[in-house]
Amino acid sequence: MWYESMRKEAKKKHFMHLESIDLIATHSNGQPLLLNRMGWAKINLCIAGFIRTPVRDAVQITEAGLAIWGKGSCCWSDLYETAAWKQKMGSGLPG
Repeated sequence: MWYESMRKEAKKKHFMHLESIDLIATHSNGQPLLLNRMGWAKINLCIAGFIRTPVRDAVQITEAGLAIWGKGSCCWSDLYETAAWKQKMGSGLPG
């Protein structure tokens, strides 16, 4: 139920440029694709130390996250360069 309200809010505020098919597309496991991508983004931001999840369904931005927010964008290299990412994932880039 929370996903449906979150999806509607995201569609209104951030995804108005997307075709409706992009908002209802599903992953091979049947999960909405938008939710799947948001989940992976959350995992990667947590690994890099930009956000933390103190309790279930709660997300808290960290000091590092505020710094990247101030930059205005976040790309893969920003994630890979953090000490938290290197500690958890190693220093090599995927690929």
